[in-house]
Amino acid sequence: MSVEVMTAVFKRYPVGGGEMILALALADHADDDGTKVFPSIDHLMTKTRQSRRTVQYQLRRMEESGWLILVNSGNGGRGQSREYRISLDWIKGADLPDQKNGAETAPISDEKNGADFAPINSLEKGAIHDIKGASDDTKGANDDMKGCNGLHPHITTIEPSSNRHKPSKADALALPDWLDSDAWSMWDEFRKEKSGKAWTEAAKRLSLRTLGKLHAAGQDPIAAIEQSIERGWTGLFGVKESNSVQGPSAQSGGLNRQEALEARNREVARLAALES
Repeated sequence: MSVEVMTAVFKRYPVGGGEMILALALADHADDDGTKVFPSIDHLMTKTRQSRRTVQYQLRRMEESGWLILVNSGNGGRGQSREYRISLDWIKGADLPDQKNGAETAPISDEKNGADFAPINSLEKGAIHDIKGASDDTKGANDDMKGCNGLHPHITTIEPSSNRHKPSKADALALPDWLDSDAWSMWDEFRKEKSGKAWTEAAKRLSLRTLGKLHAAGQDPIAAIEQSIERGWTGLFGVKESNSVQGPSAQSGGLNRQEALEARNREVARLAALES
């Protein structure tokens, strides 16, 4: 195999399609100088995926263009390989004669009826056979696509599963009109930090029920929430009265203690006077 010759075919071979594939197959058997090319027709058919007649016709065109040179005809026997060499001048960069003249390679219709190879109609049939083969490949590709389609139902069953974790509308709590949403959000955040997992949907509904009772009793729900948060309570209670109510009792208690202390001091002074 000559990588150098194959690279030259990729870059400079004047014809594309199946003939270029055949040129690559021949270069795969050649030395760097283009010699020792003697693959069998059957082998070239396998490599190029073309019919026998198509390969034979393309070989003849290569000989006529000067790109391929016949070295040994192999005595013309069936099954015997001919030996070729690829034009060394072309490998070194020279153009083929047809390329120098600016002429294109002769089309299939220029083949003479006296040629040793298959007539035009047979060649066309061979080409049609290749096309059918390509159609079979296309069908194979369609089968692969059908196989891919078979995966789609599996994908569609996965997509809705992510919705299972989303709360439904029934789980969402509807706040009453008399309850400020900011106050409830503040209470919700406080309970989440304080109670963790214990702050369930049921616990939230119970808190709303308690706030409803406080509201019905004339209490301010916002004040009740702020009171519980301030004192670190996880429950909700009515707001306690101000210290002004308790002030007199506390003050009277203080006065009683002062009076008792003064009475005791007077008693101590009296006893001291008697002893003297």
